[in-house]
Amino acid sequence: QQDAQLFVPLTEPATVAEEEPASQASNNGELYYQLQLMQQEVMDLRGLVEELSYELRQLKQQSLERYVDIDRRLSQGGGDSSGGTEGKPADSAQSQEMAGEADAYRDAYSQVRSQQFHEAIVAFKQFLQDFPDGKYAANAHYWLGELHLVIVPANLELSRREFSLLLDLYPDNSKAPDAMYKLGKVYFDKGNREKAREYMDRVISEFGSSNSSAVKLARDFLRQHY
Repeated sequence: QQDAQLFVPLTEPATVAEEEPASQASNNGELYYQLQLMQQEVMDLRGLVEELSYELRQLKQQSLERYVDIDRRLSQGGGDSSGGTEGKPADSAQSQEMAGEADAYRDAYSQVRSQQFHEAIVAFKQFLQDFPDGKYAANAHYWLGELHLVIVPANLELSRREFSLLLDLYPDNSKAPDAMYKLGKVYFDKGNREKAREYMDRVISEFGSSNSSAVKLARDFLRQHY
């Protein structure tokens, strides 16, 4: 009888001791499974963000490439062998090409063609310091305006300043309609719809009789957003 009494307390703790690790192992397995699911979701979201960022960069680069192509075709059509685009000078002095200007402009412009946008910004700023009254100064302001829009993140205020300088300093330049149109878009992106519409209307009223593509773009923009 004493042996039987001793047998019971020895077996009951042993049974409990075997059940606790099994329950804990089950909980750990469930936590590990949930952790795997969360890690997979994070990886999926990260991949989605990277994909969207890539698409945004591609769209901005494609937009700039279209302007690069326009600039190249205008250069070829105008017979300009310097690599810059032809533009109607604001005054007679503006038609004088300064020594070394063509090479400097071509070097800066090559950075745009190779999509080295930050390097192109530095190059065009240096160009304007070296040739503030050069033949291609207006073009440099224009490309700085464009470049500040395609870098990530875009700098709308610096872009606005460059397009505004082009219009203030070179109102008769061939890039004035494009600069005015882009300025309207910049104001729209800044949330100033009234100012944006004002510039779009100016493009149409001031250059409607020309063959500038900016006129059609301005009309399309107004049709889509107003």
